[in-house]
Amino acid sequence: MKKLLGYLGVGFHTSVNILLNALSGGRFLWLEGRVQGGVFHNWALDHRYRPRRVARPDSEEAIAEVVRTSQHLRAFGAGHSFNPGVVSEENLVSLDRHAGIVRADPETGRVTVRGGTRVRDISRALLDRGLAFGGLPSHDAQSIGGILSTDVHGTGRDWGFVSEHVVRLRLVDGEGRSHDCTPEDPLFQAAIGGIGAVGIISEVEVQAVPRFHVEQKVEISNLDFVEPNLDRLIEENDHLSLYLFPFTRRCQINSWNRTERPKSRLGELREFLAISLDASTAAWAGGLLAYTKLLPTASGLAHRLKKGTNLVMDSHAAYNRTLYHQHQEYEVTVPYEDSLVDIRRFIDLYEKLYREETLPYTLFEIRFTPAGHARSLLGAGVGRRSTWIHLVTSQSEGWERYFSAAEELAKEIGARPHLGKFCEACDHRDLERLHGERFATFVKLVHAHDPQGRFSNAFTRRVFGTGQPDRSATGSGEPSRAGSGAA
Repeated sequence: MKKLLGYLGVGFHTSVNILLNALSGGRFLWLEGRVQGGVFHNWALDHRYRPRRVARPDSEEAIAEVVRTSQHLRAFGAGHSFNPGVVSEENLVSLDRHAGIVRADPETGRVTVRGGTRVRDISRALLDRGLAFGGLPSHDAQSIGGILSTDVHGTGRDWGFVSEHVVRLRLVDGEGRSHDCTPEDPLFQAAIGGIGAVGIISEVEVQAVPRFHVEQKVEISNLDFVEPNLDRLIEENDHLSLYLFPFTRRCQINSWNRTERPKSRLGELREFLAISLDASTAAWAGGLLAYTKLLPTASGLAHRLKKGTNLVMDSHAAYNRTLYHQHQEYEVTVPYEDSLVDIRRFIDLYEKLYREETLPYTLFEIRFTPAGHARSLLGAGVGRRSTWIHLVTSQSEGWERYFSAAEELAKEIGARPHLGKFCEACDHRDLERLHGERFATFVKLVHAHDPQGRFSNAFTRRVFGTGQPDRSATGSGEPSRAGSGAA
């Protein structure tokens, strides 16, 4: 019964999310983190709790005042989180009112935005000025502060991280002090990927580029072609990612390249229909095949039926997509040289566990970032050429079993975790082993800029080993898993 209810819940939430987004002209997502009736839920609806207080500051000065008057606080933008890092033991801070463009210089392409500004809103504002981001993450609902705090990445030959387009940021630390930081500053590098442990990002200055078009291709292929040609595929495309599926050698090649070609007719509508169909298919058809134990025999046939697309769109519309499918995410990086072996390990693990006990429908998104990333201390892709193994599973019965096993596999092979995704078994000893001196530097900066542990919670204390627990905490601030398909 739990599996049936979970399956129906995922299908229902996904369908409603698509419908409401369409009816609002793309302005509203049901699956998005927010506080309603004093209760916070993240975008996937699985982390829910009632914070003692909710603050909605509308300026940097107001943020600083909230910091100085709180014993413990955590900030959120879009609540696009997959772990309890957003849970506050006292004061939950929403940055939705601290959003918008501060200034823009069309001559230099420098644009300054407040930390709570959503990517979709920044993209529209840049477009109105004839500008664009040089590269973007794949999800458009996140806030710029949240993206940088989790060191969000793209995928490609030359470009990998949103932080590479940041010229300067302002940050309010645990003493309520404001800091101007540039990429060379250790505090900047602690903020990028530091999930808010050293402060709240209040303002970001980005280097934009002239508006441009992107040709986005989705092609259905086979791993027998992709594996021996992976180096060439990455080299020949500005941006490249793969979708792999269990129980089949079929795969999907996604590529994005700058182009001078005009935009496709009704391109954004066609893209909406394509991603809506993908989300609905994953939620309903994928879930049905998984829970009826038909996935091993039907996976190959099902993925032969999928059609590719070829669209030319404005860059932001091609790079970003709206996430409709109610799902969970776990993501790690491995050295690029180990890609093919390590990817296969995670797929084999899923197939093994699926045969023992039915698991939800899962796909494997594979992305790539170049070497040389030095703007983060703890980012999963820092310092080396990396392959990102991204496990995306329907949020229905059984997903936690697979993710827990995947975490153990990640530890075994020395993979680095993405701290914005599922992260239940990783602790500060793991991060110290994986990041070495960078981790030691990060911890020193946390102690220097948040000596009272105001930004800490149970999650950050586990993964960083810093901060002090709130001795006076009551049950009202404790998170709860809403369960599969919960509203």
